[in-house]
Amino acid sequence: MTAEQARVLLVDDEEGVRLSLRALLDRDDQLSSVGSGEAAVAELPRFRPDIVLLDVKLLPSMSGLDALDRIKAFDDRIAVVMITAFASLATLNEALRRGAFGYLIKPFPRRDLELMVRDALAHRAGRPNGGGSGPTGR
Repeated sequence: MTAEQARVLLVDDEEGVRLSLRALLDRDDQLSSVGSGEAAVAELPRFRPDIVLLDVKLLPSMSGLDALDRIKAFDDRIAVVMITAFASLATLNEALRRGAFGYLIKPFPRRDLELMVRDALAHRAGRPNGGGSGPTGR
């Protein structure tokens, strides 16, 4: 699997954030975006993502941590990167404990996003990292 073939699912309840993430990610990535945890879980069998960028504070009914649990139950190999504007160390540690690959704190630079996606793909492919130190969270 190469970075050019990455299937990335964007999950954020704010459409503006989803549009920004689309603009920041590599044009060669295959992208899908949804606005809720429920929609993310429903999208898994159809889209089969390699990586999920998942907002911690999803609305209306399923939290980001609950969505993380459902995603990992569907396929533990999916690399889930938590994204948040509200950095709670306890929440981020809980996400990592539940199997998240890492996290990014909004707003984050494009380079941090690129490094996190690269490292998550390398991890999924069984390589320890993408050849360099990762950004926030890893």
